[in-house]
Amino acid sequence: MPDRRLRNRLARRLTVFGPAGIVVLTGVLAYVALGRVVDMRGWVQHTHDVLDQSSALTTSLLDAETAVREYVLTHDSAMLSPYQNAPARVQGALDSLRQLAADNQRQVARIDTLGQKIAVRLAAFDTTAAMDEIRRLIDDVKADEQRLLVQRQADQHRYTQFATAIMLLGTLTAGMLAFMVSQHLDRALRERRVALDDANTANERLQETAIELEHQADAAQSMALEAEQASEHAREALVAAEEAERRAERLQAATEAFTGALEIGEVANLIVDQAMHAVEASSGALATLDADAGALCFVAVRDIPNIAVGSMVSLSAASPACEAVRGARPLIGESEVAFPLLIAGQPTGALLVRFDQPHALDAPDRALLAAMSRIATETVVRARLFEAERDARTAAEAANRAKAAFLASMSHELRTPLQAALGFAQLVRSGVYGAVNEQQSEVLGRVERSQMHLSRLIDDILDFARLEAGRVRVESEPVVLADVIDDLAPLVEPQAVKKGIELSLVPPSDALAVRGDRHRVQQILVNLVGNAIKFTPENGMIQVGAQRNGTTAIVSIRDTGRGIPADRLQAIFEPFVQVEDSLTRTASGVGLGLAISRDLARAMGGDLMVESELGKGSTFSIVLPLA
Repeated sequence: MPDRRLRNRLARRLTVFGPAGIVVLTGVLAYVALGRVVDMRGWVQHTHDVLDQSSALTTSLLDAETAVREYVLTHDSAMLSPYQNAPARVQGALDSLRQLAADNQRQVARIDTLGQKIAVRLAAFDTTAAMDEIRRLIDDVKADEQRLLVQRQADQHRYTQFATAIMLLGTLTAGMLAFMVSQHLDRALRERRVALDDANTANERLQETAIELEHQADAAQSMALEAEQASEHAREALVAAEEAERRAERLQAATEAFTGALEIGEVANLIVDQAMHAVEASSGALATLDADAGALCFVAVRDIPNIAVGSMVSLSAASPACEAVRGARPLIGESEVAFPLLIAGQPTGALLVRFDQPHALDAPDRALLAAMSRIATETVVRARLFEAERDARTAAEAANRAKAAFLASMSHELRTPLQAALGFAQLVRSGVYGAVNEQQSEVLGRVERSQMHLSRLIDDILDFARLEAGRVRVESEPVVLADVIDDLAPLVEPQAVKKGIELSLVPPSDALAVRGDRHRVQQILVNLVGNAIKFTPENGMIQVGAQRNGTTAIVSIRDTGRGIPADRLQAIFEPFVQVEDSLTRTASGVGLGLAISRDLARAMGGDLMVESELGKGSTFSIVLPLA
């Protein structure tokens, strides 16, 4: 603000004094320039005078010379008159030249020399050379004065232009400053006019404000009375708000208590305790509806005589709890209150509270008990669901243990006679019990293969049973994948060669190692490659390889088999599930290989995944952590 005020003050001063200063400066400069012009004009006239005197001197000399020549020709003495008068005229011209050229020493020297030459010439007017010298000196004087004349005329013209430019520039500047002064004065007048209008407007507003203040003063008196009434209402509202906050805290405490309770008995006791505490009741109870018996069963009781936990009361009894359940609405008496527990409008029980003395239950307490009854209903339902889930889980775990025990026992019981039958078949085929012909040997070979197949199925069932029971032990040690893939060849190549399938085993080039159980890794590979051979048609191709992927290694088994439908990609890892229907499948097995393989991979901290497309083949990937 101070800077702006200073700028405005400077602008006003410049506006007032600027034009006058410009005019004065212009006048001074114009005066100086005009003085110089006058001086130059005098010097120009001076030069003209010098030239005129030089011309007069030349003329006098020429007249004298002409008179002498005419006298010589005519011998008339009258002709000598110009010659006789020439010395006086010449001397006058020389004196004038000396006076005019007094400021130019070079010209003064020339004039002195010229005077001497003229005196000699006048004394003896018979030498032409003297006259030529005189003419040359006079011409030099004229030439020098002519040069000065040109220079002085140029200076005169320059100073004249300078004076003209100064006056024009001063006039323009003064005009511009006058225009600026006019604009500044106009702006100042406009600003003052606006300020005056604002002042008038402010004055009008002040008058209106004064009138409003008078009205407000009148209204303030009435508002003071209303404020006293509002203060009384506010105190009452504060008491009500504190009471509402107290009820909300009680309701919140009840909700938090109900959240952690899971047993039906514990939940019921908490509901009764919280309801009694919320409305300061002396006793209470919670009963659930037994629809089959047509009665209420009390599951929580606090300080009510003649009623205990487990007591049954018929719905037709004249009891507030029974009436609340029958009517599906609250029953409020002088010293006893019952709220039904409703699910989708249907009663499932009742919440009962009692007071030692008649107690008028106000609307907020009724709302609080209604909210607690709704919360109690949800909590009881959740507790019942938890108990049902717990019972179902216990039964499922028992059934699962029984199944695993049955499978393990059955597999063990089947393995012993199968191993014995396989041994006897091998002995008979080897000829221990006598010669065997070719047809008998072929039949015995089929028996051996069937028994070996059954043995593998029993091994799968035993592994599955152990995995289900959590009794499979998995070692954690470095396993070099190149060694495992190389050891795979003799185990699966015969089956691939028999079907004409090209089996490509590509171990990793580096010493890629994973952490796991070598035997289980090989078991998974044998299962996956065996499945690939089973479901890949003749002349197909199977490729096994491994690569590093961050902190894990991936062993991939790719085949050109029939593929797996997209909606079955996850189902194939479930026990006893195969892609083909049991009536149309062409491959043997019970569907445990993939389930066992994935469980083993996960037991080693990895996983088993699959990608497949119908008609193009499948890729199974074993993911294991690096060692």
